[in-house]
Amino acid sequence: MKRFKAWRDDMDNRETHNENQKNPESEAQYEGVIFSDGTCVLRWLTPLASTSVWPDFETAMGVHGHPEYGTRIVFYTVAETVPLPWD
Repeated sequence: MKRFKAWRDDMDNRETHNENQKNPESEAQYEGVIFSDGTCVLRWLTPLASTSVWPDFETAMGVHGHPEYGTRIVFYTVAETVPLPWD
């Protein structure tokens, strides 16, 4: 499983999205995960949050990658063992 977050470096100056559809440039716009079978899930972190499921990362980025918005994807790792709330 791979996790990532996406920032859009020029969103503060764009009028294509209102304050409910974007975060400030200093905050990630969405985060996601790519499962071992290739399925990609995006979770929008904006005020009008939503979750979408895509067959793969390439398809998701074909819709939401937006190089014209300066999209920057940062992959990160998470420890294999995560403490559960009841542990």
